[in-house]
Amino acid sequence: MSLIDNFYIGIDDTDSTRGMCTTYIGAVLLERLSRYSTVLEARLVRLNPNIEYKTRGNASICIELVPHSTSDIGRIKAAVLDAVREYSVFKDRKTNPGVVFFSGRVPDDFRAFYNRTMHEVIEINDAEKVLKKHHAEFHKFKNGRGIIGALAAIGNGFGDHTYEIIAYREKEMWGKKRLVEKDSVFEMDRRTFPFTFNNVDGDKILITPNSPCPVLFGIRGENPDILNDAYSMIETGENVKATVIYRTNQCTDAHLEKVRKIADIRPYSSVILKGSVSGGPIIIPGGHVIFELTDGEDHIACAAFEPTGDFRWVVNKLVEGDVVTVYGGVKADVRTINLEKIDVVKLKRLVGEKNPLCEMCGRRMESAGRNQKFRCRRCKTYKTKKIKVDIKRDIEERMYQVPPGAMRHLSKPLVRDGRYLFPVPRFSLGS
Repeated sequence: MSLIDNFYIGIDDTDSTRGMCTTYIGAVLLERLSRYSTVLEARLVRLNPNIEYKTRGNASICIELVPHSTSDIGRIKAAVLDAVREYSVFKDRKTNPGVVFFSGRVPDDFRAFYNRTMHEVIEINDAEKVLKKHHAEFHKFKNGRGIIGALAAIGNGFGDHTYEIIAYREKEMWGKKRLVEKDSVFEMDRRTFPFTFNNVDGDKILITPNSPCPVLFGIRGENPDILNDAYSMIETGENVKATVIYRTNQCTDAHLEKVRKIADIRPYSSVILKGSVSGGPIIIPGGHVIFELTDGEDHIACAAFEPTGDFRWVVNKLVEGDVVTVYGGVKADVRTINLEKIDVVKLKRLVGEKNPLCEMCGRRMESAGRNQKFRCRRCKTYKTKKIKVDIKRDIEERMYQVPPGAMRHLSKPLVRDGRYLFPVPRFSLGS
């Protein structure tokens, strides 16, 4: 048994809106640190997706290792700081890297801090107070906002979790078209789903990012073994420089918190809220669909925006009085929930009227003027009133989710709960 405590490295905010990726620094460090330590785990931790300070996916990383000797700790720290200086995009105004080093048992305060970063806006001095209390070493570059995510990455206790295998490109390929064989992705998905997920959406592949970052592709799944199998099925037209399997909170709904009342919703949070449809839905310019939800006291707008595709069809079929549970994020003004999922709990019964049926032949009667309103042409029978009938609803009482291409990193696919995604009928604004 090692007499040296486990050593934790947290890193965040090294990428930019135009490129790079904090996970790539993790890949570089896993190679460099292997000479000084035994790496136990690499973690990719997504934080609050509604924060305005984020560059792209609001991801931080943590590397947990055991140094070979106490004298190697200084070498480890130097290697980390050198890599951050080498690869961070300092010219981007939103890039403010932070690094945290910690040795020993992770304090409960770190766990609590991680939980806060999933639902709140955290200030830099909030992180500094926690770090100083527990004598953790931290390094700030520029304004150092990255120490928030770096601390949170160490503090993540991982309840529900998934894994992602990420393949990185040679540097000369950064910014160029990714050479990934599309058919191999569909075949991989066919053979590994549901143990891997969010690989494709219709005829589009989702494992390749759109930004000019070092990532060639990333596959998400339930365990490292299935990811290694899936990785072996992908055909590429370029060399892979490195691969890393990260344990992660992606696809777990870790960002969502239940609230009982609309008044309890906090700015920049992501919520689960049950209520009744009290207005709409309406279609606004751009193809966005919005309805109003009430908890019996307050009202809030719920929106399915155009990128959610056919998911909007579901929202457009709701009527006042339907009971639903909505899942989604809010911004600073807490005026609209941006829908990620919707659970249709109870559909309101809709009743309409039809011409009565002939009691003799069962045919639908036709109008017969003002005195005898309805008659059967064949049997010469008459009735004076229409009959009430249930109007069939075009949606079901179940959970619906936005398509994979519109999902947030943290959103939990229904298949992870053992529920396969039902096909949603083609969306039509006129239906």
